[in-house]
Amino acid sequence: MDSFETIVVTTDFSETSKRAVPPALEIARRFGSRIVLLHVVEDRLPPFVDEFTAYPVEEVLESRIRRAQEELERFGRSCEGAGVEIERVVLHGTPHVEIAALAAERGVGLLVMATHGRGFISHAIFGSTTERVLRKAPCPVLTVRAAEP
Repeated sequence: MDSFETIVVTTDFSETSKRAVPPALEIARRFGSRIVLLHVVEDRLPPFVDEFTAYPVEEVLESRIRRAQEELERFGRSCEGAGVEIERVVLHGTPHVEIAALAAERGVGLLVMATHGRGFISHAIFGSTTERVLRKAPCPVLTVRAAEP
């Protein structure tokens, strides 16, 4: 895509993910872009949730989605007053798959993601959502590093 008409900023609500907002806002102001703040609720639940609780898995997932919507509303307040149109989106599924799918469906010009910079062992075992998005994304991805300890 040749323009940054739509910029998606992903968040997991961590302090690290908040670091992706300022550069995204700066790019959006310069290009007259709109920003989509995106959070993906993983729909994989621990196996014990269904077996040892009185709550059906669907109710647990719906509750997590509602909480994520509330948190995204709060998270998005940091963008207000920046002169940029902001949309908030909560999806559920596998994060890297949902992020790439939304980018493709909406013809997104840029994805902005924070990277947590976890250690080698954690990365080797679990991989990273950012790395997986980099492989699947249909558009450029700007990664913002976590603050140095």
